[in-house]
Amino acid sequence: MRFNLEYAVSHLPIILKYAGMSMNIAVVSMFFTVFFSLAITIVRYYKIKVFHQIVNLYIDIFRGTPLLVQLFFIYFGLPQISPVFVSMTGYQAAIIGMTLNAAAYMTEDMRGALESVPKGQIEAGLSVGMTNLQVMRHIIVPQATRVALPVLGNEFISLVKNSSMAFTIGVRDIMAEATLLGNSSAKFFECYLDAFIIYFAISKIITILQKYLEKRLNLTGGGRYDSH
Repeated sequence: MRFNLEYAVSHLPIILKYAGMSMNIAVVSMFFTVFFSLAITIVRYYKIKVFHQIVNLYIDIFRGTPLLVQLFFIYFGLPQISPVFVSMTGYQAAIIGMTLNAAAYMTEDMRGALESVPKGQIEAGLSVGMTNLQVMRHIIVPQATRVALPVLGNEFISLVKNSSMAFTIGVRDIMAEATLLGNSSAKFFECYLDAFIIYFAISKIITILQKYLEKRLNLTGGGRYDSH
C-alpha cells in the first residue's frame, strides 16, 4: 500500500486535537511528581528510620519494572484487590502510575540537588538555633530548586513521551486517536507518522523553552531524556 500524503496531512489536525489530553496527563503527573519526589528525597536525605527502608523498596520496585506493566497493574490489578479502586478511571490510573514511576527516578536528581548546598550553610543555620525543618525550608530547598530546574524540564519531556502509554488503559489521547484512525482506514503509517510529528514538535517546544529559561537564570544541569 502506497503512502498517502494527503491523508496524513488532512488527519494531522484531528489527531492534534487530543494533544490536550496528553499534555494534561503530563502536567498533572509532573505536579504530583515534584512534591512526591521531594518528600521521598527528604526522607532519604535525613535517613528517617522505617520510612527510609520503605522508600528504598518503593524505588527498587518502580525502577525495576516497566511503566507499562505498572499501569496495567494499577488499572486492571488493584480493582481486584480492593473495591476502593473499582471506580478508578484510566486517566486517574495513568496519573498515579506515571507519578510513582517518575518520582522513583527524580528523587535521585533531587538528592543530588540537595547535596549541592554547601555544608557550611547548613551548619550555620543549625548553629543559630534553626531546626532541621527550618534549614531545609529556608536554606536547602531554595538553592536546590535552582539547581534542579533543568532536571525538572527534562523530566517533563519524559512524562510527555511516556503519556503515550496511557491509551493502553483506555485514555483517549494522541496515540489512542492515531490507533483508532489507523484501524478504521488501515493507513497506520500515515496515522502514526502524524503522532510521531506531534510528539516530536511538543518535545522540541519544551526543550526550547527549557533552554531559554536556563539561559535567563544562568543555570546548567542535566536529567533524563529517555523514557523509563
